[in-house]
Amino acid sequence: MRLPLGPAFGLVVAAVLVPAPAYADEPSAKAIEAATGVKGLVRPSGGGAGEVGATTTRDEVWGSTTVRIARDARRGVSVVDSGSGSVALGLPGGGRPVVSAKGTVVYPGTKFRSAVQTTLDGTVRGLVEADEAGPRTFAFPLTVPQGARIARNADGSLDVMRDASPVGHIDAPWAKSTKGETVPASFDVDGTTVVLRLGQANASRVVAGLAYHAAPGKGGYRGAATIDATKRTRTWSRQEMRQAKPLDAPKVAPEGTRSEPARTAAAAATDPAVGAMFFSFLGVKKRCTATIVHRNLIATAAHCIQQSGIIFNRWTFAPQYDKGATPYGSWKIKTIYYDQRWGKLNNNPDFDYAFISLQPQNGKYVGDVVPWGQAKLTDLSWRGPCSGDGCPEIPTHVTGYPKTLDTPLECFTQSRLIYISENGEKGSYYYTFPCKGYAEGVSGTALVGQFPEQGHPGYEVIFGVLGGYQGGGDTDDVSYASYWVDGKTLFDDAASKAI
Repeated sequence: MRLPLGPAFGLVVAAVLVPAPAYADEPSAKAIEAATGVKGLVRPSGGGAGEVGATTTRDEVWGSTTVRIARDARRGVSVVDSGSGSVALGLPGGGRPVVSAKGTVVYPGTKFRSAVQTTLDGTVRGLVEADEAGPRTFAFPLTVPQGARIARNADGSLDVMRDASPVGHIDAPWAKSTKGETVPASFDVDGTTVVLRLGQANASRVVAGLAYHAAPGKGGYRGAATIDATKRTRTWSRQEMRQAKPLDAPKVAPEGTRSEPARTAAAAATDPAVGAMFFSFLGVKKRCTATIVHRNLIATAAHCIQQSGIIFNRWTFAPQYDKGATPYGSWKIKTIYYDQRWGKLNNNPDFDYAFISLQPQNGKYVGDVVPWGQAKLTDLSWRGPCSGDGCPEIPTHVTGYPKTLDTPLECFTQSRLIYISENGEKGSYYYTFPCKGYAEGVSGTALVGQFPEQGHPGYEVIFGVLGGYQGGGDTDDVSYASYWVDGKTLFDDAASKAI
């Protein structure tokens, strides 16, 4: 599973600016900028009536995010994202806003100052600078889309959720004294108001705040990228299959993320829908895991198709493969479908999934021959509000081919959606689950969820494939899968062309 693929999350952004407002620099901004740093700050410009200014950042993956900063701190900041919608973040305090040369907007006040910063990746920071005798509790009221709520996470961060889809993420709070000392900080949540609470500093002013990131939303799908594999496929011998080694996947490894010990034992499994997918990578025999999800489609990880501009070849798929045995034969590949945002060079882990059609045999498709169970494929948008540590985890089972075995291994576990970022910059959502022994070779394993909720009684649904962050995980016990922002859309696109 695990080799570097390049810059984390593959962001390319540009700020759209017009002439800046003519406000004087605010001395408090120096203390704030010393605490936050000034990397990537964007100075707001233009704006409408009642606004300090606005910034628009463009991300080649997710689209645009527009941040509008009001003159009235109570109206605060509006964040309009092309995918996830609109959120407004109110600020404590007030006063006539002033803008520093670097772009920090400060609202002067007695005993404390409020401030706003925006960065090139669309992050919005709501900040306070408090005097030694100033308050230690600050309210940041949020205006969120109808039906959305705030979910708490164990690391102190927050998610803004609407149904099962994230609208935005708020990093865990932080606070520093102007002497550089760390000050305790925590969040309380009152409805849709985030309350920042600070501990005491030693005779020093304190700078503290939160960082809001708009979540990736639906609507960015630009159609499937396709690879015609009819000349890149072949039938493998039993000996060749047994010689194949698990694929090392690309890796993106931000620091400071949460992990948890594996808690679920694995046992041998015999699901005929799951098989080993064999291929050649630079002349070396490799394998991943794939699962039948349609009469003529299998699902796997995009990094099992191509990495860093290199397209693999000599593919074959063997359902229920076990130590060289292929009870349902070996199936040649026809067409590969993956999200264009996976990219050709800087593979984006947010879109590490693909669907593959197979060549029929004797006039029959793979789903006509293999009893694959016809599990539904979904993006979980029907499930209702659920994310964060206060929500039920998803009962999940996975079946894959880890490096230590030449036979399938099934694991019953619980998965949940988490937000992963690097150094406080904008990140992405991924599913994670613990499972002992899930090492290289399980890339592409389908996440099968069991949902007893009303409307889906007894359903087993596939909602992801192992891959994405760290190529699916850089330890053998904790695994990841890309959050399917448009995975169901890609599946529907591929299914319409597969037969």
